[in-house]
Amino acid sequence: MLLETRDAPPFYKNGYVLACDQTREAIIIDPGDEVDELLRIVSGQRLHVRHILLTHAHIDHIFAMGAFADVEVVAAAAERPLFEHQLALEWDEDSIQGYNNIFPTFTEAQKTAKPFLPTIWVETQQVFGSPKNNVVFATTGGHTTGSSYVSFPSESVLVTGDLVQVDKYPYFGDETTDLTVWVDTLKSWYATNPARVCPGHGRVVDRDYLRLEWEYFENLVAALRTLKNDGVSMEDAVIHPSLPAGCWVDNCPEPRWFKHCIALTYSRL
Repeated sequence: MLLETRDAPPFYKNGYVLACDQTREAIIIDPGDEVDELLRIVSGQRLHVRHILLTHAHIDHIFAMGAFADVEVVAAAAERPLFEHQLALEWDEDSIQGYNNIFPTFTEAQKTAKPFLPTIWVETQQVFGSPKNNVVFATTGGHTTGSSYVSFPSESVLVTGDLVQVDKYPYFGDETTDLTVWVDTLKSWYATNPARVCPGHGRVVDRDYLRLEWEYFENLVAALRTLKNDGVSMEDAVIHPSLPAGCWVDNCPEPRWFKHCIALTYSRL
């Protein structure tokens, strides 16, 4: 089995190509700004793309789905409202600039992007491929309502979407983010002892990184709950020194949206 990943700076959102060595049939996972690299892999390896699997509907994970013609696109049924919202957006100057503040390559990408609604909606789980070499697409929620992942049981590999974000500040500021579900998902994956964990952002890791991420979320929620019970305001809580250190690298710059994530978590306690 062939598994290739490519990313695009500055956020290093990962796109994946999975293919069978014998049939040359391939699956693309979360095509985004790195799509030219994915297309080069498909062409160079003489692959036939049969499906696109989308782990969630955030724009950086779906923007390049239109680069693959006549391909079935798979996503969680629970994520449909977010897909419909994204596709209904009017790309005026203000909205483009807003996205560009988060994704600096957005302006150029938006000119050629052709996202569309997925064609296969999965309620809980769907299996692709052969019995000996199958690919499982399953929905869990957590990062968004319909956050999903892809597993390759024969290789003990997980492609997690943004439920795992490595060496970066994690984004947990979606209106449908559920940290309880997110942590439970990480723990359930850890128990399966995966050989490789392929994240939505950052390098491929082993299962130990799952623990780092869930412990950060648990410690953050505990610290925010204590601050809230002590009457500390949201404005002070998001910058409070008692908040736990994260699992990102020391030289990682804090994104402008990170305090929003903390504030949203505080507001839900």
